[in-house]
Amino acid sequence: MISEVAGAGVIRQDVQEAIEREVRYRLGEGDASGALSRWQKELLLLVIHTVKANACLSQLHARAAVKAGATLAQVLQVIQYVELTGMVKWVMVGHDALTAAEADVPDAQRLQPAREAWTGQEQRLQDIQQYLRRDGHAELSPQWQKLAEVAPAILDGYIRMREHFVKPDPLGAVPKKLMELAIIAADVVQAHPWGAVRHTQRFVQDGGTVPELIEAVAFAMMEEGANRLINTSGLSSYRRVGVLMSLCLCCLH
Repeated sequence: MISEVAGAGVIRQDVQEAIEREVRYRLGEGDASGALSRWQKELLLLVIHTVKANACLSQLHARAAVKAGATLAQVLQVIQYVELTGMVKWVMVGHDALTAAEADVPDAQRLQPAREAWTGQEQRLQDIQQYLRRDGHAELSPQWQKLAEVAPAILDGYIRMREHFVKPDPLGAVPKKLMELAIIAADVVQAHPWGAVRHTQRFVQDGGTVPELIEAVAFAMMEEGANRLINTSGLSSYRRVGVLMSLCLCCLH
């Protein structure tokens, strides 16, 4: 389906086969059985296109997901995740910029740790650490540590939202394993290798399989590659998705 001539590099045969199944479905030849059901596939496609801010295709796949059996609560949960992941990017980039600027000012001008913003702040920060450890994080990243120092209320607000979107089974409307798969697809499309690998590890911990990951990566390859080719920069896009795909698959072996 996708050749090296297209700039993709060598694509695994099982990924090519997953792409072929989806192409045949879209051509009206029926939905061949795969690792994921149609409503699960549509939720993944909804996440991919919402991350890419494609309003038309987001609406298309939201409606397709419901028609295939997804609930409105499941559609809402994956859409809210996209809003959440946008905040992650802004926090990481913004606080890296803050740290860089901080290195260029005298000590007297550096920001002092914020005073306790509310009663029980210290206990809340400890609870946040425990929540993140349960979710596979060893410690707060340097960016989150900086946020905890200078704007603890922002960190608290972000984590409270995250606790509502990424829940252990059976609390969330979307099964935890499928939620992790959607996050992987979003990270691949957005070229976030550290996020894609980290969530692949969690996907495996939640019982994820190679065939399921293959289908998610195939969707990312199709949707991102097709979009970039239209904009004449498909070579770099295909190679990027291919490299991230390899990183994710390495986590399963």
